[in-house]
Amino acid sequence: MPIRADVRIIAATHRDLNKQVKAGHFREDLFYRLNVVPIRLPPLRDRTEDIPELVEHFFARGAESGLPFKVIHPTAMDVLMRNSWPGNVRELENLVQRLAALYSDETITADIVREELSEAAVNSSRVAAGDEDQTLSSAIEGHLVRIFAKSEGGRPENGLYNRVLQEMERPLIRQTLASTRGNQIKAAEILGLNRNTLRKKIRELDIEVFRGPV
Repeated sequence: MPIRADVRIIAATHRDLNKQVKAGHFREDLFYRLNVVPIRLPPLRDRTEDIPELVEHFFARGAESGLPFKVIHPTAMDVLMRNSWPGNVRELENLVQRLAALYSDETITADIVREELSEAAVNSSRVAAGDEDQTLSSAIEGHLVRIFAKSEGGRPENGLYNRVLQEMERPLIRQTLASTRGNQIKAAEILGLNRNTLRKKIRELDIEVFRGPV
C-alpha cells in the first residue's frame, strides 16, 4: 500500500551534472527531478570571512567528542584566511580535526598551521588540479617523476626507497590518528598494524599525538 510523504530533498555535488548527463554518466530524468531550485554555494576561498566561525564550530564539535578545545592565534587565523582551500569546507574541517587530535598545544600557532597546510598541499596537489579520479599509485608515480626530473643527471640521492616510504607513511598515520582522535589502538586496527609497530612508526616519523580523552 503506497504511503504519502511530505519531504524536501537537498542534494549537493561538486561535479557539473549537465556535462555528466550529456556524457551518459548521470540519469537525465533524475537530474531534472533534482534540479528544481538550484542553489550555488560559493567556495570557501570566496567567503573567507566565514573561516573564523567555521573553525570555532569545528573545534567545539571536536570538544563534544572528548577532544580539548583549541584556540587559534590571530596570526594563525591570518594564515588560514589566506589559504586557497582547494578542498573547500571539508578540507578546513579535516585540518581542524587534525589540529585538535594531534597537537597538545592549547593555542595553535601560525607555524603549526603552515606545517599542516604545507603537508596537505603536497598530498592533494594533483587533486586540486582537477584529477579527481587519480589513484594513489599514479599520484606516487607522478611524484617520483618530478623527483627524478629535478635530480642532477636524473639520479636522486641514495636512500630514495626509505624516503618515499616515509613520505607516504607519515600522512597515512597522521590522518588515521586524526580520524580516531588519537586513539592508537583503533588506529592500529584500521592500519592493520601491531600496536607496538604503530608506536615505533610514530617515534621514527616524529608524529605528535594527543593522548587525552577520546
